[in-house]
Amino acid sequence: MVKERSFLHQSSKKGENAQINLKWKKEADERILEHRQRDLEINVTNHDKKPIAGIEVELKQIRHEFAFGSAMNDQVLFNQRYADFFVKHFNWAVFENEAKWYANEPERGRITYEKADAMLNFADKHQLPVRGHALFWEVEDANPSWLRSLPNHEVYEAMKKRLEHAGNHFKGRFRHWDVNNEMMHGSFFKDRFGKSIWKWMYEETKKIDPQAQLFVNDYNVISYGEHHAYKAHINELRQLGAPIEAIGVQGHFEERVDPAVVKERLDVLAELGLPIWVTEYDSVHPDAHRRADNLEALYRVAFSHPAVKGVLMWGFWAGAHWRGEHAAIVNYDWSLNEAGRRYEKLLNEWTTQRVEKTDANGHVTCRAFHGTYEIRIGKENKLLKQQTIELDSKEQTPLRLDVIVSEEG
Repeated sequence: MVKERSFLHQSSKKGENAQINLKWKKEADERILEHRQRDLEINVTNHDKKPIAGIEVELKQIRHEFAFGSAMNDQVLFNQRYADFFVKHFNWAVFENEAKWYANEPERGRITYEKADAMLNFADKHQLPVRGHALFWEVEDANPSWLRSLPNHEVYEAMKKRLEHAGNHFKGRFRHWDVNNEMMHGSFFKDRFGKSIWKWMYEETKKIDPQAQLFVNDYNVISYGEHHAYKAHINELRQLGAPIEAIGVQGHFEERVDPAVVKERLDVLAELGLPIWVTEYDSVHPDAHRRADNLEALYRVAFSHPAVKGVLMWGFWAGAHWRGEHAAIVNYDWSLNEAGRRYEKLLNEWTTQRVEKTDANGHVTCRAFHGTYEIRIGKENKLLKQQTIELDSKEQTPLRLDVIVSEEG
């Protein structure tokens, strides 16, 4: 009897968990329909402006507006499978290490951007926007070893040189800059020059590269509940006068991603009125199915949140993941594990591909995900017209597309 009661209790708990699971997914999916899609109206007429019924209209989404990206390392320069996977699965990139100060100036005065430039060329070739990570890093051990031993006045001179040199070298090539990484968890520059140095970093970066969006970026925010502290930290930076333009939240998770908790923490940060990016996502678990559930929880909640503009994994392949194979979505042999299959499934779910026929009024109306579309108009397997359009999130009103075709083709 004891075993039976225990079994019944476990079954009851599983039932409750299933209901909770369905509830958060349902709520997230409703937000996705509201915030990530827009109505598209296509009207097909002939040259006499008469509507044409029965014309096939194919909508093929070729790019997402939302950023589904990843960290990229120098494997992309010599490992073809790594490069091919990246281009197929991601539409944004951030360099894992190659734009950090210690990589660009490993010895004082010996400056190199060789790997970063080669990776930028790869990104440009494949139309991948890139985040700049990071101009400075507040954590002491993350700075070049030669810098840490200098007296304060020489540190400041080195900072000015770094900002001017790297800022101008990468000007116009990075869409974002993590200006000073992890200010909540480090104090290398603050201890030497006070918090006013943070304002200086941001102001000078903006002067050099006015088109780059300037980010804060930190950890333990959505994974370990430092969201209120982060909000206060960002407010303090803004009160200092630092031009903070966007919020980066790292998402390094362990065994479980709780979607309700993540949403609550994102809600708190969204009160600041700034765009939010999940800049570094991963979760570690030996069971790839658990890893898949974590990935779905994070991505579905983030994609459903109107303040979030993108999610970037911090690596994907077991052979080059900073947290090892139990954080990867791709196995050593390049087969997808369950987390990788789940990622592909989510991308398919959130991509619009459909074929419709015009009604008696020559209309096709549908709701589609924000992004770039190839529109093909045809009849009886004959292509009559093709064009590319942007269905963006800037307007909530339907996008109207008027197409004139010859009925003879």
